[in-house]
Amino acid sequence: MLVETVWELIGIATLGLAALLAFRHGGRDEQIAAAAFIIATIVTRLYHATYAHVELSILAVDGTLLLGLVALALTSDRFWPMYAAAFQLLGTVVHVASMTEAGSYAWAYAVGLIFWSYAVMAALMAGTWVEGRSRRLVGR
Repeated sequence: MLVETVWELIGIATLGLAALLAFRHGGRDEQIAAAAFIIATIVTRLYHATYAHVELSILAVDGTLLLGLVALALTSDRFWPMYAAAFQLLGTVVHVASMTEAGSYAWAYAVGLIFWSYAVMAALMAGTWVEGRSRRLVGR
């Protein structure tokens, strides 16, 4: 099944909204990040994660997205990629922290990853809003 829970539907809808806003009102940086988020989400969904243990495949996806956001932050003249990269770093650290836990932590692991993904999308939406607003003020 494509979407198994209402929470997955909310996550996909949020990503869709963020991407729509980025491609409609954002600049190059916002569009690059939106495309990266979409690709990362698709690749992550290809793995049927149970979160009963550290998901190394998802760690690889999150690490790759982190590197892309850091590269974007280092080359962008906007503020939001730094926040997005920082939030993605926190999400990636959840994987590493989970490696030290020996007990059952599936719920906490999944929530930790999901929470920071929403923060990354919020940074993208804030950046898109600022970019769209400045374009309207300048008349581009």
